[in-house]
Amino acid sequence: MATATTVYLTPKQRRGLFARARKHKSTFSEELRAALDVYLDLPDEVDAKALESMAREAKASAERSIARLDATIDLLKATTQRLDTFQRRVDGSN
Repeated sequence: MATATTVYLTPKQRRGLFARARKHKSTFSEELRAALDVYLDLPDEVDAKALESMAREAKASAERSIARLDATIDLLKATTQRLDTFQRRVDGSN
């Protein structure tokens, strides 16, 4: 059972938790508890700077992957259009 505790958050933290709650169809408190659970599951030797660095690297990696996927999707769309054009030519010549 949860107990009441006063926690002072920055406006950015508060907005972020409310946004996550809306996105996940949960409550502000559930999101706060989930964030704390993640933090508490980290090994004690992981400090804030190391965690921030890992998060930055993960974000950069994800952004590179997204960019590659976007490029692949664009290539597939162009290839599909060319194949459709080719198929129409083949069908029209029969």
